[in-house]
Amino acid sequence: MTTPLADYMQREGISDADLATLIERDRSFVNKLRRGVVRPTLDLAAAIETHTRGGVPMQAWARRTTEEEVA
Repeated sequence: MTTPLADYMQREGISDADLATLIERDRSFVNKLRRGVVRPTLDLAAAIETHTRGGVPMQAWARRTTEEEVA
């Protein structure tokens, strides 16, 4: 499964290290974000949206729930 962040980074040719520098986090954390292992805080999601010029909007991190998860 690919993530919006992974799609953006591949499309733009941005490495984990490049994004890590922009958002002031370490490369291993960006790797986890890109793979969908972790999700950012609201503040970090906003920073990612800003640094990607809207390429990865905050809404991309919202988890969709199914009816089974709600019940």
